[in-house]
Amino acid sequence: MFMRFVQLGIKPEAAAAFERFYAHRVGPALLNVDGCVFARLIKSTEQEAEFISFTLWNSEDQAAAYEESGQYKALLKENAPFEAVSNEWKIQLTEENTLEYLPVRNEPDVKALPIVAGSAEEEAATKLMASPYMRLLNAQVNPDRFEELSDVYANVITPALLKIEGCQAAYLIGMKERSEGLSVTIWESQELAAAYESSGKFAELMKKVEPYLSSWYQWKMTLDPSKQKKTHTSGEVSVKGYHVVSGAD
Repeated sequence: MFMRFVQLGIKPEAAAAFERFYAHRVGPALLNVDGCVFARLIKSTEQEAEFISFTLWNSEDQAAAYEESGQYKALLKENAPFEAVSNEWKIQLTEENTLEYLPVRNEPDVKALPIVAGSAEEEAATKLMASPYMRLLNAQVNPDRFEELSDVYANVITPALLKIEGCQAAYLIGMKERSEGLSVTIWESQELAAAYESSGKFAELMKKVEPYLSSWYQWKMTLDPSKQKKTHTSGEVSVKGYHVVSGAD
């Protein structure tokens, strides 16, 4: 199966309205697309107006066909009234030869990768629908050791995570060609996920996968160009948590 994450920067004052819009318009529209089996809006625990549209697909080809069909762009256009104002501007001449200043619309950041290891794929939609909290951790993988990492995640990391109170499922998504992997874990609550991280078990599991990584970096997609250089930081592990706030089955 194939997971797709589209980050959306929303105006804080429009957050509640956007959640309703996603529940009644975006979610149902996505589930009418061939191949989409799950659609949820998840919200950052750190940034009040940072949302991600998280979808699960039967195949990469079907996800690509949706985007190429124009449906993706059409939904983004409908989303425009809720979007945070860009801090970039372009200058152009009008027909009257006067200068016009227009905000530059930022395209959403997208992660789209296949599941390569972890919990049973056929149960993914059910697990995701039942859980209110997610942890996302991204790493740059040594491409020569990608298959080894997948084996370790499947045979060591996933069984260990599923023994921890509150962990419902764990998935490694990634592509050797792109030298990256994203660990997606599904939890009963933010409190249980935090307890796992502070218990020392997280650090213990991290040591088991470190040999297969090029460097750790934080996946912190941002709409603020001034923060772009801070997006990836090597030598540290960063985790982002998200609450499920809206969606459709």
